[in-house]
Amino acid sequence: MRTLPAAIGKYVVEREIGRGASSTVYLGYDRFHRRQVAIKQIHAHLLTDAPQIARYRRHLHKEAAVSGQLNHPHIVRLLDADGDADPPYLVLEYVDGRPLSSFIGADNALPIAQVLDIAFKCCGALEHANEKGLVHRDIKPANLMLQANGIVKVTDFGTALSLRSDATQVIGLVGSPSYMAPEQVREQTCTYQSDMFSLAVVVYELLTWRKPFDGETDFATMYRITTEEPAAPSLLRAELPPAVDDLLRRALAKKPGDRFARWSDFADALLAVNRVLPKRSVNDREGERFTQLRALEFFSEFHDAALWETLRLATLNNFPRGSVLMREGDPGDSFFIILEGTVGVSRNAWKLSMLPAGVTLGEMTYLRSGDFARSATAVAASDVLALEVRNEALRLASEELQMRFDKAFIKLLVGRLIETTAQVGTWDLLAEPGHPAAGQ
Repeated sequence: MRTLPAAIGKYVVEREIGRGASSTVYLGYDRFHRRQVAIKQIHAHLLTDAPQIARYRRHLHKEAAVSGQLNHPHIVRLLDADGDADPPYLVLEYVDGRPLSSFIGADNALPIAQVLDIAFKCCGALEHANEKGLVHRDIKPANLMLQANGIVKVTDFGTALSLRSDATQVIGLVGSPSYMAPEQVREQTCTYQSDMFSLAVVVYELLTWRKPFDGETDFATMYRITTEEPAAPSLLRAELPPAVDDLLRRALAKKPGDRFARWSDFADALLAVNRVLPKRSVNDREGERFTQLRALEFFSEFHDAALWETLRLATLNNFPRGSVLMREGDPGDSFFIILEGTVGVSRNAWKLSMLPAGVTLGEMTYLRSGDFARSATAVAASDVLALEVRNEALRLASEELQMRFDKAFIKLLVGRLIETTAQVGTWDLLAEPGHPAAGQ
């Protein structure tokens, strides 16, 4: 029976949560920040001589350097590292979830829409890595963690290739054979399109419950990857639409240049397929909502992490035509972001304006301190889809998100002030003596 260390560095060890060929992962507790963490510690028995010690310390230092560059809501964060400890270790964000490898098979399969939504989020995460000059090289279900709330996290950048570093890289055959791109199998240069191929293999497996290039041995699998075309997913699962076949055929192209040119192209294709699927739960459509927010002028200065945080703290509401979103005189404890449809605003029964998609509604109750009543009534002039954000939820959100909203609100209010001033100026001009419209 293995002995559990009481502590690693300043972290209390609670239990072992994983073990690999070179390291053990423990669930730890950070008493200073009052949070659980994952501690990845090199096996002590591997550190038996000076060359080995130096090699493993270099490897851990490289993983820390790579992970430290990444800051994305769908990538596990590096929190701490000690390469000089004996044994050395990394401290990572703890993800309370399950690897996607737990969801392969008819008995525990994820809904089609959710699989596509997960892949959409991974595209964003791997695009962020690519912007930092990194290629993951080991995308597989075991390295993608799914939380109960639908958030997915990409893990384990230990074998990542840094295209901008002069440091020694892990060379040779890197990755898990079933998920390797053809150029990986041939030990050729890997790019972000290699990760794209691997992610497509994961999507294929999650949707069909079998790998696209499954051989009896690793050698047979790698041979199939380089020479054979996989069966169309819809042949293995009849409910899959033909668009899924087209999407995965392109992402699984043998030549990198025949795959999607950019991560955003792959993400857009996933989203397009998701939109034509039958109605599904709100959690399965987060990628679609993310894209809607990204397209709105109000969110033009929000980075990806801020948009995902907005989606997590907001509630999505459908308002049929004629529904009241807010009523004049009622207490105001939230504001709305109109995603689809048009809203009519009135005060004292006088119609003030028609608000289209892309604007906010009721934000003054957030900007003012204290309890304030609604100053106008808002009614859905068509079917409306809107995000509702509770004032208190935003005040408890990250400082970064609050700052983004504050700046966006200021920009919005300045725009309205300029528009109002222009209208007043026009009426003043019309009222001047001698103007053809004066006195009318």
